[in-house]
Amino acid sequence: MRNQGTVIVKRKSRAKAEGSHGGAWKVAFADFALAMMALFMVLWILAVSSEQEREEVTSQMRDYSVFDGNGSPYLLGGTPFPADMKGQPVAQIPGQSSMLQDVSLATQPLLSPEDLRPGRVESTEDKQRLAMMISQLAEQQGMTDNLQLNVVPEGLRIQIHDHSDKPMFNRGSARLADEFAQLLKTMAPIFTKVENRLVISGHTDSVRYVSQNYSNWDLSGARAQNVRQLLELSGVPAGRVLQVAAMADQAPFDLENPTSGDNRRVELMLLSSDAEQLLLHLFEAGLPNNEANKADLNAKR
Repeated sequence: MRNQGTVIVKRKSRAKAEGSHGGAWKVAFADFALAMMALFMVLWILAVSSEQEREEVTSQMRDYSVFDGNGSPYLLGGTPFPADMKGQPVAQIPGQSSMLQDVSLATQPLLSPEDLRPGRVESTEDKQRLAMMISQLAEQQGMTDNLQLNVVPEGLRIQIHDHSDKPMFNRGSARLADEFAQLLKTMAPIFTKVENRLVISGHTDSVRYVSQNYSNWDLSGARAQNVRQLLELSGVPAGRVLQVAAMADQAPFDLENPTSGDNRRVELMLLSSDAEQLLLHLFEAGLPNNEANKADLNAKR
């Protein structure tokens, strides 16, 4: 019988059919393509835009404004600029020779109080736009002659005063006329969203009050307090008012005629940040242990 050795069977593995690859590489490639497209767009904008235009876009993106009616600076609006400059040439940058002129605020769309978003108003342009909005509200109610607005370094000054045809207060009274109360209610949403603090001051004419126990000081203070209460009832936060002041007849609106009804008025000062801090510092608000007095004493030694 023949001796048989161990039989080794070598099996050759079949090559498996090549399956389909996953889709992860497609996502990565799409991200790469999007990044490259963004890079080319940035390079194109840098190539076709001037330094002035880039400075304007940077300023629009950096500066916060409570006015959100402006379109995106990257949306073309029929102007020859890569970035839309509100359809008008931008203001000239110092050091550049250009024929560009300042943008006229009259060309800007006027917003309603509902279009505002919460925030502070600090720039001169925003103060002017806010003044235009308030003026528009007064015009809609036929009270343009009873309103005077001034943009000042301390903020926006709003004077609401008597007129020969429309008295704000009856002589000797602190009760607001219905038309003026309605005007303040219309303005209240503005003071609700604009986070600048308010100073409200009441004023009288120079005619002395008939009562010996009640003077123009008391009357002007009562008028300012009534305005404050009306604004709070209309939704303005109580903390938005920083100060209520009685001015009596010490700051007449009509200097040549101190007895004029125009002097019977209420003023609202929308304070800038610097003016607010100055007023707080004046009363040493928020300064523990009279730090301001200590600083003054140390300076005198």
